[in-house]
Amino acid sequence: MTKQRQAEKGTSKYAWSRLLGGVVLLGASALGAYFLQPLISGNKDAVNTVVTVFSILAGFLIAVITFIGDPGPSEWRDLQLGRREVKAKLRRHRWLFYLYLVTLGLALAMFLIPSTYVTLIVWFERAFVGVAIFVFLASFTLPNSLSQLQMAKYDAALDDRSPEYVRRLKEKSHPGDDPVGK
Repeated sequence: MTKQRQAEKGTSKYAWSRLLGGVVLLGASALGAYFLQPLISGNKDAVNTVVTVFSILAGFLIAVITFIGDPGPSEWRDLQLGRREVKAKLRRHRWLFYLYLVTLGLALAMFLIPSTYVTLIVWFERAFVGVAIFVFLASFTLPNSLSQLQMAKYDAALDDRSPEYVRRLKEKSHPGDDPVGK
């Protein structure tokens, strides 16, 4: 089976688990926003800690996006087959970065709203806690994403450098899967 077929076969299964994970994350974030908001209300140290953590994560994510965007030495065919997956990962990481910035923006807004607008401050605090929980939990997917990308690069480099007889054996063991040979 080609890498493209494997990717297509695994995509629908993975998309369902990602969708379910997103729903669970949204639920946990909403509950956390409601129940944990009193813990950060008026607690500047807690807000500053969250701001520091997300500032560091935002910088790290920019490095990750740069790292993912570098194709490294590969054959044209491998780059073409992996393009869709890399583009999807870059899109997800970009959205994660934007949510880091939203979290930081909500923290800033909480400090800028005059204390006379208590109801508005409470809603901004809830939004801050909810987005922070969502983005923090979503960040746990980064190591797996980076590992998969590195293994794909490693496998492509291994294929590029493997002896001719190994490549011929691979082609013979998967006849008809080679879109280039058709």
